Amino acid sequence: MFLDITGALWYVPSLEPGHWDWRYATCVDMGHPLFPASTLLADFLRETHARLLPLLYRL
Repeated sequence: MFLDITGALWYVPSLEPGHWDWRYATCVDMGHPLFPASTLLADFLRETHARLLPLLYRL
């Protein structure tokens, strides 16, 4: 799961740990199996990003 710059949630299948198959990336919108949970997932990703930023800038 990734958020793009506009805040849209994307599902990107993995090839192996740390490698993503962007050719098959799909936006999580109506009709996508993850759509019912998409708001919760996007909020979680935004919150995680906001909480990690101060740790990154300490380095």
